[in-house]
Amino acid sequence: MGMKKIEGCDDRALILDGNQLQALRWGGVEAQVPVSELSPGQVLRDDKGKMLGVFGKAEDRVRIDFDRLDLAISAPLERQAEAESFVAEVNRAAEVAD
Repeated sequence: MGMKKIEGCDDRALILDGNQLQALRWGGVEAQVPVSELSPGQVLRDDKGKMLGVFGKAEDRVRIDFDRLDLAISAPLERQAEAESFVAEVNRAAEVAD
């Protein structure tokens, strides 16, 4: 299996490299977890700036979530299909790794 990467908002990215999922921020690895330790991932609507008291411009986003805060990243809503494809691939890798 080759390496797969998805770029998120705020200089964050996720990389699936074999049986490891890495969370990057500013190009450096912040977290690395074996896929066998992940809950099934999901893609959730997570708009920024829609709540009172949130600073920054409003953006339509989706959140890629594996039930681990250190792995959660957001991506622009228009890249939802790419996010769902990435999550499906990580979920498949986790099933094989178990």
